[in-house]
Amino acid sequence: MGEEIFRGIPASPGISMSIAYVYSRSKTIVDISELSKKDIENELLDFEKAIQLSLKELKKIHSISTERIGEEKSKIFDVQIEILNDTLFLNQVKERIIKENKTAGFIFDNEISKIENVLMAGDEYMRERISDFTDVKNRVIRNMKREKLVSKVEENSIIVAHELTPADTILFSRRKVQGYITDLGGVTSHAAIISRALRVPAVVGTKNFSKNVLTGDFLIIDGFNGVVILNPSKETIETYGRRLIEVKEYEQKLFKVIDLPSETKDGKKIELSVNIEFDEEIDFVTKYGHCDIGLYRTEHLFLEAGDFPPESYQVKEYTHISEVTYPKCVTIRTYDIGGDKLLPSSQKEDNPYLGWRGIRICLDREEIFKEQLSAILRASTKKNIKILFPMIFSIDEVRRAKEILEEVKVSLAKKGKLFDSHIKVGIMIEVPSAVFLAEELAKEVDFFSIGTNDLIQYILAVDRGNERISDRYQEFHPAVLRAVFKVIQAAHKNKIPVSVCGEMASYKLASIVLIGFGADELSVTPSEFTEIKSIIRSVNFKELKKFALTLLELPTEKEIKKEVNNFFENLIIN
Repeated sequence: MGEEIFRGIPASPGISMSIAYVYSRSKTIVDISELSKKDIENELLDFEKAIQLSLKELKKIHSISTERIGEEKSKIFDVQIEILNDTLFLNQVKERIIKENKTAGFIFDNEISKIENVLMAGDEYMRERISDFTDVKNRVIRNMKREKLVSKVEENSIIVAHELTPADTILFSRRKVQGYITDLGGVTSHAAIISRALRVPAVVGTKNFSKNVLTGDFLIIDGFNGVVILNPSKETIETYGRRLIEVKEYEQKLFKVIDLPSETKDGKKIELSVNIEFDEEIDFVTKYGHCDIGLYRTEHLFLEAGDFPPESYQVKEYTHISEVTYPKCVTIRTYDIGGDKLLPSSQKEDNPYLGWRGIRICLDREEIFKEQLSAILRASTKKNIKILFPMIFSIDEVRRAKEILEEVKVSLAKKGKLFDSHIKVGIMIEVPSAVFLAEELAKEVDFFSIGTNDLIQYILAVDRGNERISDRYQEFHPAVLRAVFKVIQAAHKNKIPVSVCGEMASYKLASIVLIGFGADELSVTPSEFTEIKSIIRSVNFKELKKFALTLLELPTEKEIKKEVNNFFENLIIN
């Protein structure tokens, strides 16, 4: 067979050449039959045994994960373990089994599916958590049926699958896996995060690659560019062989820049910070301590607790992040969750992406918002915390959010609590109305943070999770670049800084455009930190600014991307 090239999303950098192992998980079939009264007791016993066995398996996987990627990154399994330790949740399942005379598999599937539906209504980050819950559901149902999951994988294989759970990714890693390729998934999925922690190349979102390859086929996986090559030619193998040597040399150079200033050749300083997903990547900050945390999401606190966590717990979490980052800064984003988690099923939203979410929930549920703001303020005594409000679409929203913050400050002061009275407040620019109101909004806040993931989705009306149109999700679409440029110009006109915290900041080709547009800060995934810093140090800002402005005149994404590619290829990485 001839060489075939497939494309997906680059989720973990690196290049590997090896044989494929196509992993296909057997479909979990749920027994929907009704139980007789005499069978219910045995069903409850079988359910309890399945829960305990699943817990044992997950604790073993957690142990393996800790050995392979460390304690912090292995916390991603905590949520799964907590579900199976949640007596309230499990008792609810048991009560339904007794009341409805349905199998444990059916009821458990139904209860977990409710959580999955809530996550589906959230943003991309929340949707990527669905597979974690699906894995728990399938694991318990499989153990009730006493089915075994057997995967005999040849060492040094490249794993190909429709989708991988975090547990799959960890277990396969014991066989010296050379890469992961999936049809589904994004860069924030836990499987992708684990791949980066393992430093194993990964390409996700290939749509249907698993249907085009057989176990034993020879593959090349290029995790830098999101390319997978099936049955590569002799010439392609030789080319990638040379690239592997170059990559090793390049990585040695990259590591040398980690302690160097984040500035261009002509002295323009670009703040380089990192995004934190849960706590699993925080060890980058603790190990190196070279950067701010440009975006700390707080939704995981809600997800782990199954509800809004108490203020005392939040204070502990935010204080920890502040202390780990000090003397650098951490930007804490207030809750950005979908409303379906809080609405009864009878009020389920038809279009949750445009519904009750983010700041809208916070302003409608002031008691929750005040509790979170109070916790953030109480953790701000080192004066290295900034507050970020998500999904802002109007001036009124910003002003009301600031009024509530001031009310919380007054309350804390009366109680004698210490906090940063001059804490900086910023907003996410991620909906089109915020772009058009950028100049007015800039007068209200201390900084902007551009969330390119949602901004691109809303400007282009493209859900990149929809396989039929995901190719239309374009970072270099002229409308996207003009919107980003407009926001940066408006901020600078009003003398406030702009950070970019979406995936564009971590994408090397897009990063040079953002720098040229004048972005003051790029908040990137830790795995891309050294490469983006190397790019910053390799460019001349004045030349890059001139080049970036020419892109605003081009009418198509294809023309823009061609010019950016040409510019990047001419860069000399020092």
